[in-house]
Amino acid sequence: MLIDFTLQNFRSYKEAATLSLADLKWVALCGVNGAGKSAIIAGLTLFQQLVVAPTEEITDPLPFDPFRFDTTSHLVPTRFAVTLERGGSQYRYALSYDATRILSEELAVLLPGGQSQRLFSRQNGGIVQVPAGQRLAAAHTRPNALFLNTLQAANYQPAIAVFTWFAEDLVVLNDRPRTDLILNEWVVPQLTQFLHAVGSEVAGVRQRQMAVQFLDGSNFTRPDLALLYEKYDEEGEIEDVVELPLRQASTGTQQLVAAGLAFITAQIARNPQTVLADEFASAVRPEVATALLALVATDVNHSQLLFSTAHETLLESQTVPEQRCVAEKNYRGESTLHQFQQADQPALFTQPVVDGETLRTAFLTD
Repeated sequence: MLIDFTLQNFRSYKEAATLSLADLKWVALCGVNGAGKSAIIAGLTLFQQLVVAPTEEITDPLPFDPFRFDTTSHLVPTRFAVTLERGGSQYRYALSYDATRILSEELAVLLPGGQSQRLFSRQNGGIVQVPAGQRLAAAHTRPNALFLNTLQAANYQPAIAVFTWFAEDLVVLNDRPRTDLILNEWVVPQLTQFLHAVGSEVAGVRQRQMAVQFLDGSNFTRPDLALLYEKYDEEGEIEDVVELPLRQASTGTQQLVAAGLAFITAQIARNPQTVLADEFASAVRPEVATALLALVATDVNHSQLLFSTAHETLLESQTVPEQRCVAEKNYRGESTLHQFQQADQPALFTQPVVDGETLRTAFLTD
């Protein structure tokens, strides 16, 4: 489970911002468009990419995307840090980097009583603390590669736990579900029941193997989802059931299938999962999105949901203030993140009034 996430000098976040999830089932990133909500999710997604998809050559650049609206931030490293729980242990993993190399990196295990034990450390590009027996791994770590990756490949258990959390337990929810998911006899009826519960007209779900052919004549098959719809005659009687590839369904339906699969498969995962959703359920009716949040909040769900939204409708249900984090941006283009307070005004969540006359003149020509 994700306990907290900190980012600094990434996109609109020039200064450090920390998002805390603690034991919450879901947390909403609120704010007007352009305030910096998506940047939080993008930062955590990029952190995942750095861990699970490392550079392959010493000349490969790192995905450096600093604050751009001043004259010095491009000279300052980006910093990411997470506190997570996996397998009954809590870890703190942090790194900083620029376009060419990892500048600092540290992994610590959190102990009872608020204490921590540092397991390895990297400073100014050099590895200064190495776990016992891992000197060779340190020597083979490139300047633009994570020591964490080298250690997990060398079977160092704490590094394996953190790497596996990024690879398996941190799930980025897209409009379409992952194509590598294998739907078993338990998942399919659960997904069908979920779609019925949220008011979808889908009659069922089927997984097929789709052939993919390359220009050189080679080919392979991959799993692909299809939705089943009932076909009616002129009298309104069911005549047949037709199959529609998921990629041809509406955006809202694809989002519902992706969300349903993410939460259903999380129930059978070995460890609780943290699901990230930018503009969560934006293509479905507000009552459907609200029902999804109610489902996430139940004891039946074992996963977390971190999502962004610019709509108050999703947040009108009974929630604690800790479940809302407000992103705001100042005139310098710098975003900040703070926990919602009961005294906060609704204006924090609503778009400013657009001057229709000014907007109209943008389309006028001489």
